[in-house]
Amino acid sequence: PGRNKEREMKLAILGATGRTGLEAVKQALAENHTVTAIVRNPAKITLAHDNLKVVEADIFDEEALKSQFSGHDAIVSCLGFPPQKPTVTGYLEVTKKVVSAMKSSSVSRLVVCHS
Repeated sequence: PGRNKEREMKLAILGATGRTGLEAVKQALAENHTVTAIVRNPAKITLAHDNLKVVEADIFDEEALKSQFSGHDAIVSCLGFPPQKPTVTGYLEVTKKVVSAMKSSSVSRLVVCHS
């Protein structure tokens, strides 16, 4: 009720099997957005919805990300990595790949909620 069809977006969500990512998927679907959940293990997504597509991809593989990002309005990154000593470099490395893949795919919106 009262939904604005012009505001519906096609979103690619990274980290969709984690708590934050799954919540992002649910909220996006509730707002009638089309969601591509980009995951390491598709079997972990038990949610089914007409506007949900689940794909397997390596988040550190820029070419794989490019092919999944194409045609999307925005990327939502809800990735989480286990703590490492002395620093966590996964966030930096994957963000570089994501931004580069976005540029190649003409996607200009990025929401980052790493944990």
